[in-house]
Amino acid sequence: MNSDAEKLVSNVINIFEQVASGYDNPAMRFFPFCGDRIALHLQLKRNEKVLDIAAGTGAATVAAAQMIIPEGRVQAIDLSEKMLDKAYINLQRAGLNNADFYVMDASVLDFKSKYFDAAICAFGLFFLPDMAAALKEWLRVLKPDGRLMYTSFTPKAFQPMADIFRADLEDFGVQWPEARWLLLSTEQENRKLLEQAGFTHLQFLQEQIGYHLNEAEDWWEVVMNSGFRGMLNQVPADRLDDFKKQHLDKVKQLKTDKGLWLDVETLFSSARRPM
Repeated sequence: MNSDAEKLVSNVINIFEQVASGYDNPAMRFFPFCGDRIALHLQLKRNEKVLDIAAGTGAATVAAAQMIIPEGRVQAIDLSEKMLDKAYINLQRAGLNNADFYVMDASVLDFKSKYFDAAICAFGLFFLPDMAAALKEWLRVLKPDGRLMYTSFTPKAFQPMADIFRADLEDFGVQWPEARWLLLSTEQENRKLLEQAGFTHLQFLQEQIGYHLNEAEDWWEVVMNSGFRGMLNQVPADRLDDFKKQHLDKVKQLKTDKGLWLDVETLFSSARRPM
């Protein structure tokens, strides 16, 4: 791994260690919504072995574990130990015990080849420095005809708040970095990656899993407890209150009688390992 890749991985770990305690905030309920849809779309069966990659606090892990009890089992991996600690607690709260949790690099899996019936990844692939290499590794651990499903955001996701956030950051002298959550925002991008990795039976489904937030402050919870936090961290601490006020004053103007719409348009990409 080169120095740029190492820096990216280190930054991702640091951010998600920081937001782990608030990752299950109700304002961010698109994560369990997404996990439920992944499990349903894949039609997981009771005796299957499932790999949950970049499992976070276990939204998809729990959904998969519920579908494959009692014989099936989920192996959940993430680079953030604090995230996995929360995932374990969430599994216990759901009354489940059919998942294991490992701190593991999604690009170098410590599992034998042709082991899993299915692999899932909710909003995680775009954080990896070499997505193509990671997909080849995921292919390796799937059984012949094993299924893969992962999700990414479309360009509509989090708009218009994300553009307002960017403009406000620039007002405070923060340079907007590469928006990694938009790297896999189109069917064409995902199709190319999956075909290069050797997957077949490619399918793509776009769904809206957004909802209305009650207040602009709920959007701030999303900013504070998600990948947006990495950009917010660049605002000087003594100017953070000013930034928050400026940003939320603009976001409040978007609120309607239904609340503040949080767009979470999601692309579900699925494929299979060839027989």
